[in-house]
Amino acid sequence: MIISEQWLRDWVDVDLDAQGIADCLTHAGLEVEGVAPVVGQIDNLVVGEVLDVIKHPDADRLSIATVDAGAERLTIVCGAPNVRQGLLVAVAKAGAALPNGMKIKNAEVRGAASQGMLCSAAELGLEEQSDGLLELDAGAEPGQRVDDTLHLDDKLIDIDLTPNRGDCLSVQGVARELKVLADASYHPLQIDIAEPTIETPIEIKLHDDLACPRYLGRVIREINPQAVTPLWMRERLRRSGVRPISPVVDITNYVMLELGQPMHAFDLAKLHDRIEVRQSTAGETITLLDESTVTLDGDTLVIADAAGPIAIAGVMGGIHSAIDDSTTDIVLEAAHFTRKSAAGKARRYGLHTESSFRFERGVDPQLPPLAIQRATQLVLAICGGEAGPVCEQKNDAGLQNKAAVDVRLARLSKLLGMQLQHREVDEILNRVAGEVVATRDSWCVTPPSYRFDIEYEADLVEEVARVKGYDEIPTAMPRIVPRAHAVSEARVSLHQLRQSMVARDYHEIVTYSFIDPQAQKTLSEEAPLELSNPLAENMSVMRTSLLPGMLAALEFNANRQRERIRLFEIGATYHSESGNIVEKQKLGVIATGPRAPLQWGLTNDINVDFYDLKSDLSSVLALTGSKEPFIFKEFEHIAMQPGQVSQICRTGPDGTQVELGWLGRLHPSQQKKMGLQVPIYAFELDVEKALVAELPVFSEVSRFPSVKRDLSVVVGDAVAAGDMIDAIQVELGAVLSKVVVFDVYRGEGVEDHNKSVSLSLVMRHADKTMTDTESEKMVGAALAVLAKEFGAVLRS
Repeated sequence: MIISEQWLRDWVDVDLDAQGIADCLTHAGLEVEGVAPVVGQIDNLVVGEVLDVIKHPDADRLSIATVDAGAERLTIVCGAPNVRQGLLVAVAKAGAALPNGMKIKNAEVRGAASQGMLCSAAELGLEEQSDGLLELDAGAEPGQRVDDTLHLDDKLIDIDLTPNRGDCLSVQGVARELKVLADASYHPLQIDIAEPTIETPIEIKLHDDLACPRYLGRVIREINPQAVTPLWMRERLRRSGVRPISPVVDITNYVMLELGQPMHAFDLAKLHDRIEVRQSTAGETITLLDESTVTLDGDTLVIADAAGPIAIAGVMGGIHSAIDDSTTDIVLEAAHFTRKSAAGKARRYGLHTESSFRFERGVDPQLPPLAIQRATQLVLAICGGEAGPVCEQKNDAGLQNKAAVDVRLARLSKLLGMQLQHREVDEILNRVAGEVVATRDSWCVTPPSYRFDIEYEADLVEEVARVKGYDEIPTAMPRIVPRAHAVSEARVSLHQLRQSMVARDYHEIVTYSFIDPQAQKTLSEEAPLELSNPLAENMSVMRTSLLPGMLAALEFNANRQRERIRLFEIGATYHSESGNIVEKQKLGVIATGPRAPLQWGLTNDINVDFYDLKSDLSSVLALTGSKEPFIFKEFEHIAMQPGQVSQICRTGPDGTQVELGWLGRLHPSQQKKMGLQVPIYAFELDVEKALVAELPVFSEVSRFPSVKRDLSVVVGDAVAAGDMIDAIQVELGAVLSKVVVFDVYRGEGVEDHNKSVSLSLVMRHADKTMTDTESEKMVGAALAVLAKEFGAVLRS
């Protein structure tokens, strides 16, 4: 927020210059980004009154003006369309140096002598561009310095407020803050109460008095539509970053900047019957002042008349009830909308206004009566007219005083690390809040209605620290008591997981949890959680998989000529299960390009394949120390190549299979979108389920030899080797020490749509030597179960 120093000094007397004010605010937590002069002093720039204007004899678009510049009369050639007799203007005499770098001297223009220049606002550095001369207000004396008349020696203080200090989004708010911080003399604005001179009430109905506990309206009739906003007001608005528009609009903006209360004005002739404050009906539309048409949701607070919405409450008014150049009767609005009702509404509809910015941070609920009187005072002074009565509807329960907060002297001293005197704390708290009840060792403080950030004891501790000065708090190293945390062996730690991935030459990445809904739809079939107020359209849903972020990171690296890319991420995904939002920690891994880094001892033409990534996956699973094998099953995944994707499972304590994740090759269509020629492989694991560790258990090394038997069987292509191994293990039981697949063959000697699978069986007894007869019987049992369950035939 930008505040004029001179406007601020109308409210508070403080013995600090502009930079001193900035330093005082910054040291107390209201960071000032900069202090900039408006223009500064300009010598030989004076007020002039145009006494006479004649056409230039040799130029159709030029005029020759005779100007009273105080001590002298000047003849000046001017091309501005608004030069006229009686106009008060800024006259740059010979020797003046203007902010745009122009140096003024006496000259001859098309044969006519010109003793200076009549200036526009742009030439004085007050606006970027101007259509004519800057017209000064009546009362300026010819010959008076313009920099005094317009206060060009003003300074602009740019304050970057934190979201909890909405009370400082006004001149009044910053003045109050200086009163507290610098113990300055604060003199609030004296507002004359405008008594009604006509009986024209406006009917107001509050249908949602929780979201809007106070609404005031006032009719003012017969304003002058030809009125002009005075220069002093236009300048204060412009210096605060607000563009002047028309007198009534400028007045509502001025009151907002001055007091902190957003206001709006309706054209009475365009209203139908009454004003209602209600929740919108889903599907209702409204065309706003920026000429955009929005379709409202069912939970947006609106201002409406009998015909429909005329404004989004606390955000922006509608164009169909807006005032224009012919408006003579207006309705002023000043209302209090709660922070909860305003939060996120502007962003939902792609809007950002000064009004919504303030209501989202909190506006003093006691401000509307003061603001509507101030606006009435200015409208009557600038536009004339007759004011009706102030009409108010309110919910007193929603306007109750803030709850009192207790703060203890001992707690203050402990948190700030310094001893404080009771008298000093008492003085500070009385500057912060008007209602303070002191006891011997504590205070009961009722925060002002505008301080939404004071709710707890710690908030008052912060206030004491701010006012006393953070620099006064002594620096001391904290005492840290070392505590040893027991490391559980029942789980694989994330540190172990990261170390394992780094050891296998992967680089860790961190990607956003908010992703593009289109990417989510393309890469996952699970419905995502949608954000109510997304940062951007391409970050509007919560991820259900780490894959979208990993692919984006891989593409980013590939576009920068990286060929061998190996990335992993450990992060949260978000799911809706039985109406609840569930967060799951997952490990995602992705790889593409050469299997090994470039080196002289290996060829670089072998790319990563399915089994390379399966090997990396197996190394992660091996961290669990599980004796039971992990199971790889056929699986379908929307983003993966059919036939090259597996589901990873393990057998749970109850004998059921628990799904842990998936492993596969990215679908070629997805790969093509990224412009890559080599395959991309990835896997994802549910960390909570997959990384349950098993503690090692001692077992005696068998004193009896093992027996190894190999067998090759022919089965259908669709038969999974893992299912065959499971069947053999169940059939042979504890006698079977190990079974592995050591060869898979398709080709000559094996019928089409079949394959030959070779398995190696290692068997032994725990208490005796296994005989050949027993081993042959075991092999026969294995063949029998394979034949029964999978139609396996011993390959000859």
